[in-house]
Amino acid sequence: MYSPKTPEGDGGPDVAPVFGAGPGDDPGYLASLRAGTELGRMRTMMLVLLAAPVLILAIMPLIVADGRGDAAPWSYAPLAAAALVALLAGPRAPRPMQPGDEPGAAARTALMMFRQAVLLRFALAEGVILLGLPLAMMGHSEPVFLAGFVLGYPLLVWLAVPTRGGVERIRRRLESRGAESHLWAVLLAAPASPREDG
Repeated sequence: MYSPKTPEGDGGPDVAPVFGAGPGDDPGYLASLRAGTELGRMRTMMLVLLAAPVLILAIMPLIVADGRGDAAPWSYAPLAAAALVALLAGPRAPRPMQPGDEPGAAARTALMMFRQAVLLRFALAEGVILLGLPLAMMGHSEPVFLAGFVLGYPLLVWLAVPTRGGVERIRRRLESRGAESHLWAVLLAAPASPREDG
């Protein structure tokens, strides 16, 4: 069994993947949170990040002074444009992997690209929500922020939350040029046990 343990501090995985794992081996979203796998850690992180826009929504009436006014129609145009960018660009991340790497190197590359893709997708979708805040403040209109939230939050869930289907879409994208990513293997691998010294 290959263990792609990398030197400390380089951000590489510290797991022992069992190659051949697939979406059928996913224990489910909630069960994975307790497993200590890379997938469980990513899912936990995304749950925490998903709470931030909801908290902003809750305190938004305190931020937007006199927020009951009607905003100018142009206030909504940047939100629609940002949502369109997220909708078009988000699914294009990550770029496909090049074929030919040995399994361990492919797994490390796939994990790095998966992390980057999830965070990029998150940033694109969260940007729609956050853009609504200054627009709402300038227009003294809470509905502008609500429009950004309504457009951005579903995109956030669809693009960035690593559900089984979401991971599988990213895997297919990584492998679209014929590479074998071993993404599920590295995401579902059990954490490597600490080595004993001496």
